[in-house]
Amino acid sequence: MELRTDIAEVARLFGLRYADHAAEREPDFRYYVSTARAGYAFWSDHALSWRWTQGPLPADAIVFLADAVIVSAVFRYDSEIASIHAAALEYQGAAIAIAGNSNSAKTSAMLACVRRGMHVYSDERALIRGITVHPFLRRSSVRAAGARLLLADRDAALDPPELSLKMYFGSEAVAQPRPLGALFVIAGSGASASLEHIDAAAALPAITRWFDARGDLMDRVTRAIALLRRVHCFRLVLGSPDETAVAIAYAVTMLTQ
Repeated sequence: MELRTDIAEVARLFGLRYADHAAEREPDFRYYVSTARAGYAFWSDHALSWRWTQGPLPADAIVFLADAVIVSAVFRYDSEIASIHAAALEYQGAAIAIAGNSNSAKTSAMLACVRRGMHVYSDERALIRGITVHPFLRRSSVRAAGARLLLADRDAALDPPELSLKMYFGSEAVAQPRPLGALFVIAGSGASASLEHIDAAAALPAITRWFDARGDLMDRVTRAIALLRRVHCFRLVLGSPDETAVAIAYAVTMLTQ
């Protein structure tokens, strides 16, 4: 996908956000973001068009809106692509996803897992083609707790505020595509980390909130059911980040032995 816009600062910020996914060939489609009367217009040839009509916005707010509608347009373009709002990692040859609501500490858990030797696909989106997870290295803001984990052994300031996982962990820490083997659904936090093996039916209500793919709601639910049939699902209560990483590593080790 290629973004075309008449707002130079939006182009710059969007390019920074996706710098680790620079295009290597001609785009399959183009997405347009343009100033329009009393606001902005967002559109492509194959997805819904959107308007912001409440007046001017700062460039970072326009990028936030553009990112949401553009990612949705990518899913609508390719029927093989689906997404779970989740941190995604690889361990012992299996891709794993850690799913939860915003502010559920997915990023802190992911950072601790990487420090434990896991490879990373994304801190916020498990991008799946068929059943295979692929890297989605969009730069994203890391909250204070996650930043302390990320920079604990570095004399570095949190600058820029949007961090590149490839930059901070190195390209060797980026996971290679692997089939999704395990899904961890965050169910809150406790005095210590704990896991409960659950069936796909128990995981489905949560996943349908965070699952995105081409089609209407029934299409997406059907796709999620088909995916979860092949995946080991766990209900995860978070402890400290490192304790949580140890629990996840143990569960995946048991599955892959």
